Amino acid sequence: MHPGSLFRKITCVVVLGVLAISAFTLVAARNMTRQGYIETMNYSNRQIMAMVQAKMEAMNDRITDVELTINNSWAFSQYLKTEPENPRTFTLVYDMIKQLDTVKPDTFYDVAVVGLNEQSYVSNQSSLSISVKELLGSRITQEAREHPNRILYRYVPQGITKNSKGSSAFIALKALASPGSQAVYGFVYVVMTQRDLQAFFDNLGNSTNNLMLLDESGTVVSSPNHSLVGQKDEELKQIIRDMDSHKENSRYTTLQNKPVLMLTRTMPRWNLHIVSAFDYIRALNEMQGSAYILLVCLAVTALVLAAVFIFISQITRPINKLVHTMDKVTEKGLPDHVEVIQGGYEVQQLSKAFHIMIEHLNRYMRQLIELEREKRRMEIHTLQMQINPHFIYNTLTSIKWLIWQKDSEKAIRSIDTFSMLLHSTIGGSRSLIPASEEVENLKNYIFLQKIRFGQQIQANIYLSPSASGCQIPKLLLQPFLENSFF
Repeated sequence: MHPGSLFRKITCVVVLGVLAISAFTLVAARNMTRQGYIETMNYSNRQIMAMVQAKMEAMNDRITDVELTINNSWAFSQYLKTEPENPRTFTLVYDMIKQLDTVKPDTFYDVAVVGLNEQSYVSNQSSLSISVKELLGSRITQEAREHPNRILYRYVPQGITKNSKGSSAFIALKALASPGSQAVYGFVYVVMTQRDLQAFFDNLGNSTNNLMLLDESGTVVSSPNHSLVGQKDEELKQIIRDMDSHKENSRYTTLQNKPVLMLTRTMPRWNLHIVSAFDYIRALNEMQGSAYILLVCLAVTALVLAAVFIFISQITRPINKLVHTMDKVTEKGLPDHVEVIQGGYEVQQLSKAFHIMIEHLNRYMRQLIELEREKRRMEIHTLQMQINPHFIYNTLTSIKWLIWQKDSEKAIRSIDTFSMLLHSTIGGSRSLIPASEEVENLKNYIFLQKIRFGQQIQANIYLSPSASGCQIPKLLLQPFLENSFF
């Protein structure tokens, strides 16, 4: 195939176009897929956070019921106000447990009740892991004393019950005061261990999505990523504050030099933020759809290129056939007939035009050849008619002179020779005669010239036997002989 052929040019242009479109489509599909994946994960994380919030709000209602029941319980009030040696202590404890069971589920967090009289009670057959004095003097207890009408949620590095010992905990606490009075007589603590807090997440976190419960100090209260629990992140705290000030619940930002999609939900009752730090770059790198998209694009591109190659081949095959036919004309000359090539409309029109052109050229060449032949015939005929009239006149005069001299034999021979010469040159329809016959004409011509000039005319004629049959025009040699005489 010629390097500059139409097939190669069209194929190169189409292949480059298909590859460019495929590359653009691949990039666009990859970007759309990545963006769609991020949006899907964003929506999924929002749903997860909504589920966590719903669970925690429901638990807040239960905790509120428990603490309000204790606050309004006569048994708890008497137990925390009387001296430890009160003989009714056993009865009070029984009533306390009975009232608590009416609002507390069978499986519930440790509930610790501590009075200023240093009396204490812990549910779930547990006990305090620190002394009552230490607990009453703790920071969280002092905060509850300052806000007696509120339920406070506070993070502590160590639990205050034996069941929560050795683990950080999140405590819902409230100061206990008599109805209509601000006098505090005790405190109630609902202790949630990390295991309890993890139940809110229900294993919903993963390596690319860090779910966290963040308090107002920037401390991570709980997270499926245990390494984050208890850490205080000032950068994260500042991001959440800035989002709150701008009333944003999502933002693309940077956390610890990593680009993340930050989502947040505020839980005022718990004094917490549910935070999702989605590492979308890592998620996109781990996404397995990119290889699938690449394979699909490559497969589609290969199929399209194959189809385009076949289609272009079908289109250009008739054109190549026409070009091949033209090449034959260039190499071998005009053929007698050119077949009309079947193909597209344009190819058929070109083929028909080429066919008509060949026919016209052949007709013109035949006419030209015939005209040339006719011209040559006319030239020969003219040449034949160019016998010198003086030769005829002089020959007849010589014959007359022989008759006058009464040389009858020579006169008769001269008349016969002259008659044969005239018959050969003027008579007959043949334009070509054998070389042997032309030689006889020359001999007759020489004989007639000798009648006039006598022995002044000397000529020797030699004809090769192999050339005696060659066809030559009549009187072809006579002009040369005549010119040699005169």
